[in-house]
Amino acid sequence: MDDILTLTHATERDVDLLLVEELRCSADFVRWIVNRIAGMIGTSINFTTSDVTHSKRRTYNRREIDICLRLKAPGGLTTILLIENKLDTSEQFEQAESYRAEAKHFVQNGEARAAYTVIVCPAAYARRNAVFVSKFDTNISYEDISAYLAGRSQEPGELGARLKHRHEMLDQAITKSRRGYEAAPLPIIEQFNAKYIALASKKCPALKAGPSMLKEGRPGESKTMIFAPEVLPRWDFLPQMRIVHQLREGNANVNFYGWGDHFTALAGMMASDLAGTPYRLVPTVQRRNRKRAKNKALKPISEIVTVEVPPLIEQATFDAVQAHLRARNP
Repeated sequence: MDDILTLTHATERDVDLLLVEELRCSADFVRWIVNRIAGMIGTSINFTTSDVTHSKRRTYNRREIDICLRLKAPGGLTTILLIENKLDTSEQFEQAESYRAEAKHFVQNGEARAAYTVIVCPAAYARRNAVFVSKFDTNISYEDISAYLAGRSQEPGELGARLKHRHEMLDQAITKSRRGYEAAPLPIIEQFNAKYIALASKKCPALKAGPSMLKEGRPGESKTMIFAPEVLPRWDFLPQMRIVHQLREGNANVNFYGWGDHFTALAGMMASDLAGTPYRLVPTVQRRNRKRAKNKALKPISEIVTVEVPPLIEQATFDAVQAHLRARNP
């Protein structure tokens, strides 16, 4: 029975709530993680009490701080730790920079004597995303937290059982062990994906493949190409945008995330710009997952500028046509 996983899979939100509960309920865990952070930063953090909040709205934008830990010392002095938790999701645009701006605001506004930014993630994530992780003041690995919990799981009775469960859950997140559905990668999908990216790079070098396009082991139901966000402008008044090629629907889209909530007002302003073109403006939602993983709030509706494109042909035909074109134009 011990080999059967308790959870189907461990999500980023699961880890969020695990950390929040430990920071809320375990003085030992708070002291351990604070001392570890202080040692890695090269400072000392003295405190007598602490409190923690989850999904705190940032001061200057609509994004949220995953975990905010306030450490209070005698005399009213406060140190704030702003903690970002990453399991496997990509960084958001200027995400680390916004954490640092928030930390600076707390100090300048007199809410804290000092404020530091921390990212908690698997060691493999830190290696793959070294530049992003380096923008935080320090990072704590899932592996270190799991080892701490494992060390304390020898406690007798219910406490030991709870800590053992949390240690195993973190290990499951690290290894991405999963019970139930497993994506079944198909060699033909891998081959098609590689040729698609190579052709797109050749025909339009400015297009950069997004993380999901570069991910190994794409399952057979993968029929969407989502390009990297940096291929589009980054103006302050624009939301996050992506170029998306929907292979099954035969559409190429520019997604404006969150603007669908204002679709009626924007459609009127953009109608004249799109008149006489093959482009259409439509709202869309996440059909499969309408709720945010972090706080279960409904995701805002996106707005899409879409255009029909020729549907992709079967791979054998694609290869034959490419070979024919190369033969005629060596």
